Amino acid sequence: MVASAMRPKYVSQMKKLNLITPATSDIAYTRLLFPDKQPHIKINMQSVAHIDRGEKIKLITRIASADDLLLALFCKNVLDYLEFEKVELVVSYLLAARMDRVMLSGEPFSLKTIAGMINQAGFSKVLIFDPHSEVSTALIDRSYAIPNHQFVRDALTLYQQTYSKTDYWLVSPDAGALKKIHQLAHFLGSTQVIECMKERDLKTGALSHFNTTANNLGGKTCFIIDDICDGGGTFAGTAGMLKEKGAVEVNLVVSHGIFSKGVQIENVASIYSTNSYREVEGIHCLPVEKYLLP
Repeated sequence: MVASAMRPKYVSQMKKLNLITPATSDIAYTRLLFPDKQPHIKINMQSVAHIDRGEKIKLITRIASADDLLLALFCKNVLDYLEFEKVELVVSYLLAARMDRVMLSGEPFSLKTIAGMINQAGFSKVLIFDPHSEVSTALIDRSYAIPNHQFVRDALTLYQQTYSKTDYWLVSPDAGALKKIHQLAHFLGSTQVIECMKERDLKTGALSHFNTTANNLGGKTCFIIDDICDGGGTFAGTAGMLKEKGAVEVNLVVSHGIFSKGVQIENVASIYSTNSYREVEGIHCLPVEKYLLP
C-alpha cells in the first residue's frame, strides 16, 4: 500500500514538446550549443514525471537546418529512453523538400537522405505542413501532409478585412502547384483559377517564358499561391506577366517564407506567409502553430 501510494499519478492527455515556441511546451527543456557547435537538449525531468508513458507526445519543430533535424532526433532519443510509447513529429518546414529527385548528375537525392534519418527514429506519425510535393510523404514512413487551405483562407480574410475587396482570382505559378491550387479552390468554394507556367534552366536557375492560359485579366485582383518563396524570381516574373495582361493587383500567399533576397518582390503588392521557416518582418506573417495541431 505504501509503495502504491508513492507511484506518480499520471495525467492522461496529449502533451507537446514544442521546439518552435518553448513557452507553450508542456515538457520543459533547455537547449544548449557545445563549443564544437553540436546542438544539445536537456529535458526537465519534473515536467515529465506525471505524464503517462502510453499517452501521445507531439514533438513540434521546424526543420530548417541540419541542426534542427539533429535536435529533433535527439529529442526522440530522450523520449525513447524515458519510455514514451507514442511520439509524433509535427514539422512546420521540411529541409530539402524541394530536392525531391536527383536534379542533375553528380547531385544528391537530398530529400531521400533526410527521410531516411527521420524514418530511422521511428516516430509513430509524422505531420508536415504543406510539403513541396507528394514525394515527402511517399518517402517518410507514416507521414501525412497538412494542407495550406486554412492558412490561405485566413490570409484572404485578412486581405478582405484590410482592403474591403471580396473578388479575387487564385493563381497557380507553375505546373508543380496546379494540383494543389484546384484542391484549394474546392476548399474555398471558388472557381476563379488562373493557370500559369514558366521554364527554368536547371544548370543556371534562370527563369523565362512566363505565360498563362488566361487571355484577358482586365481589372482582376490576383493571389499567387505556392508553398515556398526563396528568392522570389518566380513570383516577380509571374506577377509582371499577369499585370501585362491587365491584372490590377497581384498579391502573394506562400506557406514558407525564406525570402533570401528580401521581402520586396517586383510587381507584388502584398505578401502573406507564416513563420514556419523563420519569423519574417515587413510582410503579413501568420503564426504557423495554428495550422499544425487540430
